[in-house]
Amino acid sequence: MSKLLDSKDDLERRRHSQDTSTLDGADSLDERLRLQGEKNPYYVHDLSWTEAEEKEIVRTFDFKILAWIGVMFFFMQLDRGNMANALTDNFMEDLNIDLNTVTLGSTIFTSFFCVFEIPSNMVIRRAGPQRWIPFLMVCWGLATACQFFLKDRVTFLICRALVGMFEAGYIPGIAIYLTSYYKRHEMATRLSIFWCTLAVANAVAGVLSFGILHMRGVAGKAGWSWLFLFEGLVTVLIGLLSFFILPEGPTTTRGGFRFNGYLTDRQEQIAITRLIRDDPTKAETTKGVVPLKQLVSALTSPKIWPNVLIGFFGLLPFSPLTILSPLIIKNLNLGVAPLVSNLLVIPGYVISLSIMTFVSWSSDKHNERALHGAVASTYYAICLLVLAVLPEDASKFSLYFALIFAMGGQTCWHPVNAAWIAGNTAPVGKRSIALAMYIISVNACDMVSVNLFRDKDAPRFITGFWILFGAIVFTIVLFIFQRYHLKYINAKREEKTRHWTAADWKQYDETTKDEGDDRLDFRYLY
Repeated sequence: MSKLLDSKDDLERRRHSQDTSTLDGADSLDERLRLQGEKNPYYVHDLSWTEAEEKEIVRTFDFKILAWIGVMFFFMQLDRGNMANALTDNFMEDLNIDLNTVTLGSTIFTSFFCVFEIPSNMVIRRAGPQRWIPFLMVCWGLATACQFFLKDRVTFLICRALVGMFEAGYIPGIAIYLTSYYKRHEMATRLSIFWCTLAVANAVAGVLSFGILHMRGVAGKAGWSWLFLFEGLVTVLIGLLSFFILPEGPTTTRGGFRFNGYLTDRQEQIAITRLIRDDPTKAETTKGVVPLKQLVSALTSPKIWPNVLIGFFGLLPFSPLTILSPLIIKNLNLGVAPLVSNLLVIPGYVISLSIMTFVSWSSDKHNERALHGAVASTYYAICLLVLAVLPEDASKFSLYFALIFAMGGQTCWHPVNAAWIAGNTAPVGKRSIALAMYIISVNACDMVSVNLFRDKDAPRFITGFWILFGAIVFTIVLFIFQRYHLKYINAKREEKTRHWTAADWKQYDETTKDEGDDRLDFRYLY
């Protein structure tokens, strides 16, 4: 719908704010909302509630749902980031491989991740995210733990393929799952909290690896072997617990380790009604594999692809900085032991967490996406430019601080763009494919980005940093383009329906093949 409806009072305010010549248009809007909402048995059209009641419900979701999802994502990132830490423990020497093989392993991981992303998100609606997500977690945890037994190049590449295959579908699945609890203008902040665990995990990974990698020699195994085993088995445990902790939705929180549930009957009605007033497409309760029509609609939508390209070009620097930062710092010869380089990347993740949280909070507060993304990307571009232009004989400490601040910008707008896609795409099947496309894009760029940093360019990798700078400049252009692109579409729809009466809307509802965000009464956020 064109605006966010928080309560019955909001609906009344919207009626009076309609830019139409008759009250019939507003009455029709109310009637269409009622008809759509009543598809869900928990929706109460005339329900009203206080701001305090709604805040209490949102706070319950934050502490009961979002917090556990953060724990799950924390261990996912440990499993995804432990390769960077393993590289500092003679990993390549032990397996008799070189940096190019490591980048090949990353490419294989990403390829399997991308290939299985959309199929996984087509299945998740039928299986239910509360079952599918924990299942994936158990599988990739086992695949991670199996890296304890790595012997050579072949076993390394096989394990990277398995981890990539089972992690596919997890992140967009979580984003879809959260949309069943939060309204559109609440999503960026929640996704930032979700992705903040990425920065926390990367920081904690440095501390954990510092201790675990010192186990080299225990039972005749390398330190990196123990790192993969411990982190993989803990991930399996968290996945098993998640089967009993994640509910299907706001109205099914009773049972399992949730015991008597999280909400009262009235709170369940408020939780559902507020979501449907915000986005009537969320009233749909049917389950099943995503229809082919919605799959094709998402894949061919020109309103989705700019956001997908933002993910590809904007996150191009992420993998090189994440994987190679400890190695770059190690090569700077700062006068510390090699394993301490894992600890020296922690400030970068702290800065990343802080900037990402602020940008996402501000984006939700002002209900604005594009300019927040563009400004955050500008900071990132400046940091990468500094890394590219610092002279060869620059102080090693100036290089270190430039790298740390660059790491601070690497995901600063990521939750904003994900929330932007989630809020602008409907119905839920199309939304799940759109988010899968986005996550594919931010991972597919890994296959390009990791190959920008080659052995011959070490230790400064200046050529790679120049390419990354250009990618971020293009990202800024995409943010601005998408803002005015969506603004133009909204204006065209507003102009076309401005003087429609209730009869006009009724005819449209009865004859149109438009659905979700393609409907003329849908307005895009920008």
